[in-house]
Amino acid sequence: MTFSALLKRLRLAAGLTQEALAERAGVSPRAVSDLERDPRRAPRLDTVRLLADALALAEPDRAALLAAARPAGSPPPPVSGPPRLLPPLIGRDGVAAALVELLERGETRLLTLTGPGGVGKTRLALEVFETVRPRFPEGAFFVDLAPLRAPDQVVAAIAHETGLDERGPAPVADRLAAAFRGKRVLLLLDNFEHLVEAGAGVLALLGACPGVTVLVTSRVPLRVRAEREYRIAPLESGAPDAPAVRLFTERATAAGVSLEADETVARICRRLEGLPLAIELAAARTRVLPPAVLLERLGQRLPMLVGGPRDLPDRQRTMRDAIGWSHQLLSPPAQALFRTLSVFVGGCPLAAVDDLDTLTELVDASLVTTGPDGRLGMLETIREYGLERLREAGEEATAVARHIEYFADLPPEAVEPEKDNVRAALDRALDRGDAAHALRLWVALSGFWTDHGLLQEGVRAAKAALALPGDAPDRLTALAGAARMATEISAFEDASAWCEELVVRARGRELVTALNTRGVLARQLDRYAESVADHERALALAEATGDRAGHAAALVGLAYTLLFTGETGRAIELAERGLAETRAAGSRREIADALIVLAWQAMHAGRHERARELGTEGVASARSIGDRSRVAEGLRILGTNAQLMGSHEEAAEALRECERLNRERGDDRTADQLLAHLAHVAMLTGDLAEAREKGVAALESARHHDDLWATAMSTTQLGHVELADGRVERAHELFTESRELFARIGNPMYLSWCLEGLAAIALADGDAAGAAELCGEREELLDRLDARLPPMNPPGFREVLAAVAGVAREG
Repeated sequence: MTFSALLKRLRLAAGLTQEALAERAGVSPRAVSDLERDPRRAPRLDTVRLLADALALAEPDRAALLAAARPAGSPPPPVSGPPRLLPPLIGRDGVAAALVELLERGETRLLTLTGPGGVGKTRLALEVFETVRPRFPEGAFFVDLAPLRAPDQVVAAIAHETGLDERGPAPVADRLAAAFRGKRVLLLLDNFEHLVEAGAGVLALLGACPGVTVLVTSRVPLRVRAEREYRIAPLESGAPDAPAVRLFTERATAAGVSLEADETVARICRRLEGLPLAIELAAARTRVLPPAVLLERLGQRLPMLVGGPRDLPDRQRTMRDAIGWSHQLLSPPAQALFRTLSVFVGGCPLAAVDDLDTLTELVDASLVTTGPDGRLGMLETIREYGLERLREAGEEATAVARHIEYFADLPPEAVEPEKDNVRAALDRALDRGDAAHALRLWVALSGFWTDHGLLQEGVRAAKAALALPGDAPDRLTALAGAARMATEISAFEDASAWCEELVVRARGRELVTALNTRGVLARQLDRYAESVADHERALALAEATGDRAGHAAALVGLAYTLLFTGETGRAIELAERGLAETRAAGSRREIADALIVLAWQAMHAGRHERARELGTEGVASARSIGDRSRVAEGLRILGTNAQLMGSHEEAAEALRECERLNRERGDDRTADQLLAHLAHVAMLTGDLAEAREKGVAALESARHHDDLWATAMSTTQLGHVELADGRVERAHELFTESRELFARIGNPMYLSWCLEGLAAIALADGDAAGAAELCGEREELLDRLDARLPPMNPPGFREVLAAVAGVAREG
């Protein structure tokens, strides 16, 4: 039995209404109604427990309800990727248990583990994370902040790890809060110390999402309200059986050296002050230095190890010298390579190193790590030390220039795994005012930003790169990409400026791209005549230059705009040609776009089976590349098409999934538009209360975002709900507003639904002649548009037509 069916049976057995159960459980009546009505809805476990308590269930029924909430075979909650092959946690059992208890009590929602670099904060945090994550059914996510350069990248990094993208105009912080609202989620934010200004953003997320808990590792506290700081001390190292000694012998064994945990080893650990990283670095040296010799060497280094300048923080007075001692033992070539490798961010490919023998020396010294694929890594503390040595050697400018050049020449398929390095190279090129490399790197990253929905980041970087003086070779390509990104997130001022420069400067095939890009922007701004002119000019130029991809894009873009202006027949013909050409020359993303556009046009022409076929293929194409934005748009056309065909259950299923996908992406604006569609379905199935609730919410959102098209559609839909409920005066107000809005934006396609409602109102007012005139205007409009849109309320409109026909016969 499904959870929804079981909940309803248990509620009725208890003699409770939905409202009474909701009041007892402390949840909303809407929540109970939704859980009982939608068998696919997965309830939160804490909500299930509240309902079980409110129903006073005996243990068998309680267990059955909990089991139904998470049936066997249901997918586990999402978990992002912390390291899985972890060394044993030594000497931290008590601390780990205390931290777990803090998080499980629920009183601490922002827990920051602080301490000097190398004290083991990350390893301890991962142990706690693995222990408590089953308590967070909606997901546990590990976010490594070390590669980030700016505090404003933190929220985007969290969004990326949780699968959220940035498409749409809403700030990513708002979209992330919307995605987490009402869910129990755990975040582990690792290496926060260089981004502490982002602490306010984390606090805002916690304030908006009561179910979110954040575990942070940082060398310094975030210094925000609600933070609980827990300082991690070095390992105890006083006796031969102390945790620090066990760590030393374990790491020495891993290096291939079998050691006894004796007093000599204990003295080494005491001199290293129990710092795990220092112990690991020292243990790695037992391959060449026996413990007694190692202890003697440490004796010579001890004053430097603990006696740095008093104005330096503790971590620098210890770890810099611990790393420096390991660095001192390297050969000169290994020291040089160590300095060079420190310029990489987030590791580097093995191919970046020529001298493998020297590299092996660094790996043996535990200064560099290697992954299963041969990728090289370096702990951030060690990398910072290497950068200091790089500057002291006067080699930083040369190393940075080589780093920029290396990643500017990276092939497109290699950008994804090297995204942190490419980002760093872009930042460095911007800092140096190097327009040529900055724009080349921006273009290299543009595909990554687009694939992952990080468009806000892309637009910010474009502003900086395009503002640099100089006429770089990649400027036009960057202008086109930046304008497309800015258009998609409604940054229309930037998009307009970039489009204008692009069109002025471009020639040949680049001008085809420029015109198509500006044509899309004009359509988004409801400037349909300008959009048509740009796409038609691009079409002619593409034919002249043999630009197949540009020609296909012009066909699809022109078809899309003509759909809005009502030239349905021409739009369909162009879209069919565009789809064929896109299949031959376009990417899977462009193919999905063409399919979805053509599906909309088929639906408006009354070719509903063709619309379903195209929309289904479009959704499949979008799913194959993981593009949830286009998956949602494809589901929107499938749901709307099913709705017009009278398949209300199929429509509701597709539209609810579309709404859910947009909510999960944090895109409330688009999700709220779906409420108008769902309100239409509710009206047609007789649930006027739900139709009004959803319709009012959709209209409020459209007004809030100043979205004229969405406002026109929402007022039309809500007008039909009010009309169906006998609220004629309110319906008339709404239809009058929608009619004016459709005229203002020059989009007549949905005006027929408005005229349909006004005809019903005229008839209700006794004006049969006016109703007949409006019905005739509606038919004339659809004929002119060559559209076959059915009425928004088919039963109601049939009554209007019958009444008008009866009056005509009597006359």
